Amino acid sequence: MNRKTPFVLLAFAFLLISCVTMQNKSASMTKYYSHASDLSKVSYEGGDGKTMETSVVIKNAGNERDGIAAEYDYIAKKHGAKFTNWKPIGQSTSSDNGKKFDAIKILTIPGNEKITYYFDITDFYGRL
Repeated sequence: MNRKTPFVLLAFAFLLISCVTMQNKSASMTKYYSHASDLSKVSYEGGDGKTMETSVVIKNAGNERDGIAAEYDYIAKKHGAKFTNWKPIGQSTSSDNGKKFDAIKILTIPGNEKITYYFDITDFYGRL
């Protein structure tokens, strides 16, 4: 047996295990992103979202994906259909006093009014 044979076999085994692991991770991520968000338990608390101090507090979203969907759902309830009555033109995340916030800037259609909504996302931030 050649001295390199065990090394080659070990390297091949490592490569094979890595490929299988990546396939499993890819499949689970596809499943995660392919189903529709469940907003049935989401509640909107706090203020009107016009400032950070009066931010809309999103509760019970469960994870970031559903939480972000809840943010856009809230805006759609105020302005109508996305890309028909308004469109997003910016989004940022910030922290203040231990809380996490999203600011979503939209442009109304046809009015071309720029509006920013602030959301307290502390309840779901960092949850996958």
